[in-house]
Amino acid sequence: MNATPHDGSYFVSDLHLFSRRSTGDLMLAELQRRANEGHTIVLGGDIFDFKWSSDPCPDRTLNRAEEWLQTLIEQNEHCEFHYVLGNHDSHPLFVERLRRLTENHSGFQWHRYFARLDHCLFLHGDVADGSLDHARLDARRERMEKKKRRHPMLHYAYDLAIHARLHRLAILSIREIVVLNRIRQYAQQIGHGPDEGITDVYFGHTHFDLDGVDYQGLTFHNGGAAIKGLRFRIVPTSLSSPAKRRA
Repeated sequence: MNATPHDGSYFVSDLHLFSRRSTGDLMLAELQRRANEGHTIVLGGDIFDFKWSSDPCPDRTLNRAEEWLQTLIEQNEHCEFHYVLGNHDSHPLFVERLRRLTENHSGFQWHRYFARLDHCLFLHGDVADGSLDHARLDARRERMEKKKRRHPMLHYAYDLAIHARLHRLAILSIREIVVLNRIRQYAQQIGHGPDEGITDVYFGHTHFDLDGVDYQGLTFHNGGAAIKGLRFRIVPTSLSSPAKRRA
């Protein structure tokens, strides 16, 4: 059955654009199609990778990120966009760019931790790395931001690890059930769990692909990561129409 105009909603995270390890550029045409045909796009964090950017000029990387978002928004004015910060794109200067985009485009909103849209909860997922407290999450993100930009030689070393798929060892060592349990606890803690009407949770960060996994009253979705050697997909969501953000 053919999709009607502006029919559909999608979640995408972990493109890691501007990083040498990213394959996100290969997905941009599909993302543009989804935005063109859909009514809602949720960008779930780490869309850009300021930590591992191959551009030696931080300001230029920020400009490119803002221009990328502005082009996507302006070419799809019918579509509602939500940007949820991740741990690789929570740069304070980037937040200022997001605020500016929100002021200039009524169809764009940004969210520091999560976005609830109807029965769906969207978050990046780095809350699963440690304490569920927002202050400690901010501290972890800030520590990452304060780390020095990676020396070019480290980019090459990382490329070799990606090529050898050594990074899979770290991913496979994380038990999916532990991550789901922590995210479920977080949803309950912020007042957006199953008892409050949430049925579906969409998250990124972990880089493993989950295609609708039911766990303790919630269905979890994760599209993987646009990184060499990993599976990645743009995830259709169950939002039937544009929805306003709930606190």
